[in-house]
Amino acid sequence: MKKKWVLIVGAIAILLLAAGSVYGYQQWNEAKIQERKENAALAWITAIKEQSFEKIPGLVTKESLEKAGYTKESIAEKYSAIFGGIGVSNMKIDYKINEEDTLEYTATFDTVLGTISDIHYKTKLIETEDAYKVNWTAELIFPGMLPDDKIRYTVDEASRGEILDRHGAELALNTTTYQAGVVPKGLGEGQARTAKIENIAEQLDITVEFIEGQLGQSWVQDEHFVPLKTLPYGADTPIIEGVQYQQVGTRAYPLREAAAHLIGYVGEVTAEDIEKDPTLQAGDVIGRTGLELAFEKELRGQNGGEIYIETANGEKRATIQKIEKQDGQTIKTTIDANLQQTAFDALENAAGSTVVMEPKTGNLLALVSKPAYNPNQFVVGISQAQYDAYNNNEDKPFISRLTTRYAPGSTFKPITASIGLESGATTIDETHDISGLQWQKDESWGNYKISRVSVTDRVDLKTALVKSDNIYFAQEALEMGEDTFREGLNKLTFGESYGLPLTMEPAQISNNESFGSEILLADSAYGQGQLLMSPIQMATNYSVLANDGVLTYPNLLVDSEVKTKEVFAKSTIDTIKPMLVEVVTATEGTAHELNGLGNIAAKTGTAELKQAQGERGVENSLVSVFDANDSSYLAVSIVEDHREAGKTATQLIKPVIRYLELLTQ
Repeated sequence: MKKKWVLIVGAIAILLLAAGSVYGYQQWNEAKIQERKENAALAWITAIKEQSFEKIPGLVTKESLEKAGYTKESIAEKYSAIFGGIGVSNMKIDYKINEEDTLEYTATFDTVLGTISDIHYKTKLIETEDAYKVNWTAELIFPGMLPDDKIRYTVDEASRGEILDRHGAELALNTTTYQAGVVPKGLGEGQARTAKIENIAEQLDITVEFIEGQLGQSWVQDEHFVPLKTLPYGADTPIIEGVQYQQVGTRAYPLREAAAHLIGYVGEVTAEDIEKDPTLQAGDVIGRTGLELAFEKELRGQNGGEIYIETANGEKRATIQKIEKQDGQTIKTTIDANLQQTAFDALENAAGSTVVMEPKTGNLLALVSKPAYNPNQFVVGISQAQYDAYNNNEDKPFISRLTTRYAPGSTFKPITASIGLESGATTIDETHDISGLQWQKDESWGNYKISRVSVTDRVDLKTALVKSDNIYFAQEALEMGEDTFREGLNKLTFGESYGLPLTMEPAQISNNESFGSEILLADSAYGQGQLLMSPIQMATNYSVLANDGVLTYPNLLVDSEVKTKEVFAKSTIDTIKPMLVEVVTATEGTAHELNGLGNIAAKTGTAELKQAQGERGVENSLVSVFDANDSSYLAVSIVEDHREAGKTATQLIKPVIRYLELLTQ
């Protein structure tokens, strides 16, 4: 009996073990099947997401491909043509597999028109001999699509926003220019044709090879207009035998060189631009420099248009994406176009910069850098010869001098005076007994000496400002000491960024946090040493002199918030301001040349760049001038190497002051 029970229990155990094995195998097999489904789904999703369309034929069933009328080659080509044509990029896909082996996924991606969201796809996963594959239909390109349908799109181009001055005058606008071209049948034949083409090449500054290349394009016929060169805005249309002109749209800059470094220019996009921003298309233009670049997003706007499915009969089946265009914004600046042109012309043949601002508001009225280039040439495509002429110009017209940092020279002395008065180190009654044109503190300075222009034995603050005495201010800085001097300087904007849409390094006091020597401290007091400030930064910091000790940060856009900070007491500026008026009115004043132009206060400066003591280096001439009546304007101008230019900044700024004085009347 016992043996019988053992046999029964053993049989039951064997049956349970067998059943367990079958169940285990079924579980393992189902897991493997599910894994194959997941692999098929992931492979399909990855191929679509990464646009690896060459993989598609191996991921779909042969039967579904044949039923749709496609081959392995044509399906890959179809996807490439459609996705590439509408600029599909940045694709994101969420997917799942349900119990009926249905693969469902939702795609979001960018196109030439913008982002298209939540496109829903659904297909079956079919088991084949080697793997699960996708049951393909044309709806897996876009829902609702049939095999012989096409994808079309139209673009409604947004107009680029304009850049205006404070009065609404156009600084950058959309307009038309002329395109020079030829009609082949008008060129004749043989020697006559050759002679005409050679003359056209010479007159338009292009090559014969380029003309022949244009004429040899497959679409060209005898009566077709073949474009050769788009002329810059405002250029003449000379009569050239065989050449015709037609109007084309362009971006234009009416002030040409006068505002080139400020406004900048646009240019056609490159392949690299499109790779960075797939919403761009060949032929689009974008900002390359200046405000055109800084406000590219606002100015460009958003193209509109429609992406839709078109039937074999050319009818619209369904809209995939439709977007209304949004024209670019208008950027209204604080610039006065007439003043900008006046300031540019006033510099004559000099290399330099002029900045004009309103001390009370910080509004920048003129931002000039000279020499410059004609931005209209870059819009249509500048020739190599024209570019080389600019690039090889020793005065470097591509440099933006309005943001370049210079030693401010003696224009900085009123700042040193203000710091000295507030610290108590400087008083209006104290005089310095100074003999000769050179001075050094003691023998520890070695051979280094500070020079001044004119001999005055007893020098007080007013005399030092009127006659611009370097030695006086060097001695004052040594008396107040580095800590006091730096404390005063740090109330200004050294090291600060203004947030302007311009590339500009912050102004600096010195290369290091400490001067490290009495000589550098003394030199800094009269605007040399390692002090570096751009014309914009000079105007900003000198606003304290015209604005009762309050510094006003610069603005370039109309209706910007006025940002200020109090640096010096009004009483300090009330002491210095009359002295700066005397810099103009006194016969011995360094800015006496400006006397009679108005009730103005000024300070001139010369910053010498030399390799060693005793050498005669390149001298930059500077002037700072403001309206002494109601502080309606402040101007800073710098002329590089004024001896070479033949005139000082003080001489050249006269037309600017005349214009500004007319505005105040």
